[in-house]
Amino acid sequence: MVIEEISEVNMARKELLIVTGATGGLGKEISMYFTALAANDKGLYPILCCRNKDRAEELRGCVESLGLLRNDYAIFLTDLSSSSSVDELATRIKSLNLPIRVLVNNAGSMFGSYQTNAEGIEMNMAVNFYAPARLAEILASIVAHKGSIVNVVSLTRKHVDIESDFLKGNPNSYTRLGNYSKSKLALSVFTADMAERYPNIYINGVDPGVMNTKMIKMDKWFDKLADYLFRPFTLKPSQSLEGIQAAYQNTVGVSGYIFTRKKHFLMEKKTANHPLRQLIRATICNSAK
Repeated sequence: MVIEEISEVNMARKELLIVTGATGGLGKEISMYFTALAANDKGLYPILCCRNKDRAEELRGCVESLGLLRNDYAIFLTDLSSSSSVDELATRIKSLNLPIRVLVNNAGSMFGSYQTNAEGIEMNMAVNFYAPARLAEILASIVAHKGSIVNVVSLTRKHVDIESDFLKGNPNSYTRLGNYSKSKLALSVFTADMAERYPNIYINGVDPGVMNTKMIKMDKWFDKLADYLFRPFTLKPSQSLEGIQAAYQNTVGVSGYIFTRKKHFLMEKKTANHPLRQLIRATICNSAK
């Protein structure tokens, strides 16, 4: 669902700045960053994708407070837990016939219990891996030369592994953090694989660090204790934005790397050369044709 129609007249010679999860902590920071870029460069057009209409309207007010008019940006509503919604979003973006300067796959969720979507994919995998990987694969052909795809990953990828049934998962061994981490590992593997297959565009991951958002809670008795002892040491979303900015600017011209607030490094070999790499690629590429 699209909140607003786009004026074709004002789209001439534009390049797209796209972010998913546009109203969350980091997502809103990215949205404001893209808004500021577009306010200073009329050749850029932000597309801000989110799920909740009320929060989208709040975001609209923030965007327009920085000087953009209704014809200078678009907000798209989409549910990334549904592969059909991902396809609809990709189709809508491609129909604009404009190149993408950057796609930031930021949307992410952490589910408290085992759930599956309509296609039978475990929900962490559906939102955090399948949706961003599918969107990136479908849209890769319209990314501008030396444009970027940026996937938000997580350091937790290093502490888990996945099996051949990773999409469905095992309800008997489900844990909130564990399955979230597995989905971020799958996305990291796909990021490295995609970077090799598309040498003319930059495809990187960003590890934003542990942010102070609503996601970092376990719905357990120790949450209040963690709020007191742990949250004060987490990053503000505005701090985590620095990694996104570095990946977007990519002054070093690298692909297949992980960007953080302070540095960038080649994706670790254990992840890039994961034994399930071909299966993960096939899972996305075969369905995205």
